[in-house]
Amino acid sequence: MAYDTLVREAKDLPEDMIEQVIDFMRFLKYTSNNNQINQSISKDAAFHRSFSPLADEFVAMAEDFDETPECQKMSSRNNLK
Repeated sequence: MAYDTLVREAKDLPEDMIEQVIDFMRFLKYTSNNNQINQSISKDAAFHRSFSPLADEFVAMAEDFDETPECQKMSSRNNLK
């Protein structure tokens, strides 16, 4: 029944709108598949998101990362005078 309605409604649409309908149907299929996958993941095991894709890898950072840069030190000294 739903297929008959879909075909009947599509007959009156211009070609570019039919393409939009097809794209929307593909989008609905895609989101439906993703929802099923996400639900199966949540049922099977706890899924933990990380803040970064490299969160479990080593991230190099300069040793003086927390220190004030020299250019900022100079401007703050000048402002104190």
